[in-house]
Amino acid sequence: MIVILGGGYAGLSALSENSNAILVDRKSYFTLTPWLIDFVCGIRNETEVKAKYPKVIKGEVSKIDYKEKRVIVGETEIKFDKLIVSLGHHQNLPRLKGAKEFAHKIETFEDAVNLKSKIETSKNIVIIGGGATGVEIAGNLRGKNVTLVQRRDRLLPTMSTASSERARTLLEENGVKLLLGTEALEVKKNSVVTSNGEIKSEVTVFAGGLKGPSIVEDFGHTNKNHRMIVDKNLRSIDYRDVFGAGDCATFSNEDIPMSAEVAISAGKIAMRNALGEENTFIPRRTATILRVNNFFFGDFGNSYIEGDMAKIMRGLAYVQSLVLPARGVNV
Repeated sequence: MIVILGGGYAGLSALSENSNAILVDRKSYFTLTPWLIDFVCGIRNETEVKAKYPKVIKGEVSKIDYKEKRVIVGETEIKFDKLIVSLGHHQNLPRLKGAKEFAHKIETFEDAVNLKSKIETSKNIVIIGGGATGVEIAGNLRGKNVTLVQRRDRLLPTMSTASSERARTLLEENGVKLLLGTEALEVKKNSVVTSNGEIKSEVTVFAGGLKGPSIVEDFGHTNKNHRMIVDKNLRSIDYRDVFGAGDCATFSNEDIPMSAEVAISAGKIAMRNALGEENTFIPRRTATILRVNNFFFGDFGNSYIEGDMAKIMRGLAYVQSLVLPARGVNV
């Protein structure tokens, strides 16, 4: 029996390759995490960012016994022959002083609901982080005083220069105050202290600092920033019958990109290898498309795209997310 821990993009992709596997998750629904920002900003509703799992054992994993090959979920013991760990990512809030107490993250649907409620009743919003998450939140909030604090000298540092420049132009046109080359030093209840002074903030959003889930380290895996280390076949370097896929896993000599697209590909390879194949996983990120208001832009391979083509790419990615849960159903 193959057991999958975590029903995000990698977990459901793995399940779609073998519907006889057992899926374990702490919740009963799949979250379309890349579109939580759309929910927070009022572009999509709850039914558009959540989908019921085709099948799942709901509960928190409290123990993994690798010697006896069993997983303990609440009061239930689940035996496995092979195990796929696909537990996603967490945001590393504690690394910034005051962030754990006063900053809002956007990691789960519950986080998104809480943040949406806070933003609706507030005027002054500060976003820490100028990656894709920070840019999309800042660019899609209407009627607010939005400040974006970015430690680097440019937005979208992992994307093309064209995307970075377009993001800057769009945000400035929408009235977002950009503090580039500025480090957030501390989050307080009603302000953010930066290297360029203190900013008033009713709601502070932490849009960076991704790491693997702490449970990876707790369960005894060799890890890097709480991401379990896997070989080129996505097999754990610690346990031969354990595989890692998605944001919770990475290589020792290079980082696997954290994205839904890469996670879907990893889930497929992890399951195929758990079934006895020996496929090498080569992470490929085809497209990263952002939306600011109704303008779509981003990177497709090594090229910058915008407008209708970018909108189509974004739409296809959303449809793929919606289809994923259905593909795990027994037929």
